[in-house]
Amino acid sequence: MSSEVLSGRRVALYFVAFFGVVAAMDAFMVTSALRTHSGLVTDHAYEKGLAYNEVVKASNAQEKLGWKGELELRHAKNAGAPSTIIFILKDERGAPIAFDRAVATITRPTKQGMDFTLELKGEETPATFPASGVWEMRVDAKTREQHYQQSKRFVVP
Repeated sequence: MSSEVLSGRRVALYFVAFFGVVAAMDAFMVTSALRTHSGLVTDHAYEKGLAYNEVVKASNAQEKLGWKGELELRHAKNAGAPSTIIFILKDERGAPIAFDRAVATITRPTKQGMDFTLELKGEETPATFPASGVWEMRVDAKTREQHYQQSKRFVVP
């Protein structure tokens, strides 16, 4: 068995090489993080946090109504044709509820600048999405006396 004796110069070279690799990986990770940052930040986070109890109250009131919304996105068979948003609101017995106004707020969770809103006209409304991928849709429906809200995520091909 031969054992190699490490000289002071070789040990110093190993230390420099180790920290050089660590610095190179850190530089790569920082560069990747800066290039892929989507810029998504919650607007008015403090105010939204303060209003959380109001959101809980509204959710409990909606649950007591017993209403159920059926929210679906039907994709077009032809490329480039609009998809169809289907929204049906039913009472606790399953009977359809005629709403006065319903608005769909459609957001892209992964990228800013692509969000849009649509007023839903009846049970079916055409919608053209600017890109494929994951989208979140929040529907706010109002009758004369009540307010109903529902959210759902969809994948657009």
